Amino acid sequence: MLISSHVVSIDAKGRVSIPARFREYLNATFGDRLILLDMDECIFAYPLEEWQRRFGDKVQDLPTHRPAVRAHMRRMYGKAVLVEIDKQGRILLSSRLREAAGIDKEVVVVGLENKFEIWGRERWGRMMAEKPGNVGEFGEDSGDDLVELEF
Repeated sequence: MLISSHVVSIDAKGRVSIPARFREYLNATFGDRLILLDMDECIFAYPLEEWQRRFGDKVQDLPTHRPAVRAHMRRMYGKAVLVEIDKQGRILLSSRLREAAGIDKEVVVVGLENKFEIWGRERWGRMMAEKPGNVGEFGEDSGDDLVELEF
């Protein structure tokens, strides 16, 4: 499982080292290919198998006759980038992805179960300093269907 957060430097070519524990889990469970997608001011990193489970297998059931569905699919799939973890445990973040996520010299890699996020260190710090708001704050979700978690 991917949990915890790690501060990692980005090299001059735009490569980021995946934390060792994350690499071990990814290699043992999913392999070395990831789908990267810029969303929510960061980069989502899905193992290819997890991407297919969450999205690919469900796309076939979407009502693609609806323009809004087609537009959403174009945006999501058009921004997605397939990368491989190299032998040194790094992935290349394109300049477009780095710019979209506000990434400069350091990133924070955050494990979220079977995927992880890559944040620019400054954005991560600002986001963590903010007081959590209501889930429905941005009109996306009323929170009525959330699972309650005990910490």
